[in-house]
Amino acid sequence: MNEQATLNTQVLDALLLDYATGALSRPLELLVETHLAMNEKSSRSMRMLMQLGGILLEDAEPISLSEDALQNVMAQLGQFDKDTDEMFAKINEHSEWLPHPIVSYLPKSDCKQSWRRAGIGIVETDIDFGEEDGKAKIYRISSGTAVPIHTHTGAEVTLVLSGGFTDESGSYGPGDISIQEAGTEHKPIADDDGECMVLTVNEGEIKLTGPIGRVLGLLVN
Repeated sequence: MNEQATLNTQVLDALLLDYATGALSRPLELLVETHLAMNEKSSRSMRMLMQLGGILLEDAEPISLSEDALQNVMAQLGQFDKDTDEMFAKINEHSEWLPHPIVSYLPKSDCKQSWRRAGIGIVETDIDFGEEDGKAKIYRISSGTAVPIHTHTGAEVTLVLSGGFTDESGSYGPGDISIQEAGTEHKPIADDDGECMVLTVNEGEIKLTGPIGRVLGLLVN
């Protein structure tokens, strides 16, 4: 296992633990939820973490609840049922290409107004969770297309939703997560057998570093 693959494994384990404890930002929370829906191994790990959390709760000191605590919980469950019905209605619209946790956050795949060009053979759309909760992006990359070589001012976490890509650290398919540290330079290339769609959460900015990036830098400066 190379250094980047080892880092991916370590960061993924940390992401799962943070998700189990409710410590993730909403964009990363959605990314992990979608990953769990696609990856049985991680899903088993999460169930083990939840079971461990239940054991720890059993050993914790009991606390008193307000008189309306049960009513609040039931109201939340009712809203959950409503949201679930809406979610599954949207799943039917996107069942050919979307894992269910992310369905309600995306426009229809054929809604051109919701997608904008991000390069040759690349389109993107934003998932905005509000100023405090952060943002994520969905990229659709045509088969065989190379994303311009770039680096990041913060960590980048990418989940493959469909298709696949290869970069300097390895190859990634549906359900796989790629983690790039701040300062890491890479050039993802979509597989030749179909469109690659990814969900990406960036904690910083993307900076182009190849010839295209240098030309743009000269134009800006």
